[in-house]
Amino acid sequence: MGCWPSVSLADAREQHSALLRGIADGKSPADQRRAAKQISVNGITVEVFAQKWLKEQVARVRKKPDTVRRYLERDVLPEIGKKPLACVEKKELREIIFAKIADGHEQAALAIRNLLKRMWDYAVECEVTETNPAAAIKAKFIAPIASRSRALNERELGAFLQALDMARIRDEMKDALMLILLTLVRKSELRLARWREFDLDRAEWALPMEHSKMETPLVIPLSRQAVTLLLRQRERHPNASIVFPMRDAVDTPIAPSTLNRALARIPLKIDHFTVHDLRRSAATNLAEHEYNEAWIEKALNHNKKGVAGIYNRAQYATQRRTMLQSWADRLDSLAQTGANQQR
Repeated sequence: MGCWPSVSLADAREQHSALLRGIADGKSPADQRRAAKQISVNGITVEVFAQKWLKEQVARVRKKPDTVRRYLERDVLPEIGKKPLACVEKKELREIIFAKIADGHEQAALAIRNLLKRMWDYAVECEVTETNPAAAIKAKFIAPIASRSRALNERELGAFLQALDMARIRDEMKDALMLILLTLVRKSELRLARWREFDLDRAEWALPMEHSKMETPLVIPLSRQAVTLLLRQRERHPNASIVFPMRDAVDTPIAPSTLNRALARIPLKIDHFTVHDLRRSAATNLAEHEYNEAWIEKALNHNKKGVAGIYNRAQYATQRRTMLQSWADRLDSLAQTGANQQR
């Protein structure tokens, strides 16, 4: 009922009488308390609950919840942030999601749908609402499921390299995409790269633990071609601390979507692929040329599971250097092949 003195004696008597009337009508005190609780939480707004969800759930499972927070603050809260969460209807969430599709961002729309579903799932668990309107919006009607197995074959790589050379995008974006192919690093690892991590005289990149998805450091041997691209990038931004900075902020890395947008502007006559697929394509082609699986896995900075992962700490530095130089030379050959096919 409440604690004295916040609840007066008269109010306590009234609540007691209400409970007795409910019992007389066949309602249990427990059911009445649950109903009263539902009334009290129904006023929680989407904005208030979103902060609770970010703190109690997202931050616990994500090292960097910035992307989820950005979607909420940019796309969701301006539209429904002040509305009681329990009163939000499916059509309101659908409007937010389909507005993103209309802007040409299908995968972002799918990401927003998925985060809304997870947030409403937690709201149901917390008894803030009884239903999840986002669950009724089917993912298949928003965007095609992104392939997790796309790898470009050598013919497609040649076509891509030729198109990349001719594309009307900034040269440093061309070099960034090329560096992912040459080094097999993740997009986030390249975005966050700082010049202090590089020793170009020794042709090495010391990827720090805090920038690695696997939370393990790795020394990446750099091919001659990779060093050439990095020297060119340093000339473009001699005073930057970030290797690939934003245009007007040399100490701020490019946005997560920058390379995606650059890739989307390249006119290609091959099946759709993503920035991440470049890394997979490199690994797949190296495997097809029968390079040692352990060398490729280390180049990808994958951690082995189980006993093998505990006892095998080998870095294969020499082998990886030879492998990545051979891969860079092969890409030069494929680029030339692609150019000849265009003539």
